[in-house]
Amino acid sequence: MLIYLDANIVQYCADYGDFVFGRDGAVRPPNHNLKMELRALGEIIELAVRAEVQDLDNRWDVAAPIHLLEELCRGNLSQEQVDTYRSLREAWQDLGIEEHGSPDVEVVNAVETKLRRLNLRDPPDRRHLAEAVAIGASWFITLDKDIIKKTRDEPSKPTMIEGVIVGRPSELRARMTLDN
Repeated sequence: MLIYLDANIVQYCADYGDFVFGRDGAVRPPNHNLKMELRALGEIIELAVRAEVQDLDNRWDVAAPIHLLEELCRGNLSQEQVDTYRSLREAWQDLGIEEHGSPDVEVVNAVETKLRRLNLRDPPDRRHLAEAVAIGASWFITLDKDIIKKTRDEPSKPTMIEGVIVGRPSELRARMTLDN
């Protein structure tokens, strides 16, 4: 299964890595909802690693296309951010591109045009979702309130957009519980 993490999720992993990965860290998320979502993300990662060890045919990959990484690498970065982005890029180069391929620009552009109907406020948001569709991701994980709001028929349920489920980490975590 392929998971596309929106830029905000990857940023949170870099900023709160110790918390996400269950290590004691000095930096903690500032509010309860973010803590809950990052705990769910940590559990997803733990379950994915466990599944990979047990069954390589059913592993979970995290997408890291170049467009996502370029957006993340703008501005001044902390060493932890640099290390997180490097690890993500290396994992994608080692396993992701080999297994899932790199998104075709023409396909991404066509999907992005279709996604204009969502009226997302930020063009990079539409681009990331289009990349997720183009590479056949199962899930697009985000905490972006605009994306969540504009992709849902019902506020509390993840929705499938062009074959990709758009949801929060906690929603994927709940689905993983049901599937396992």
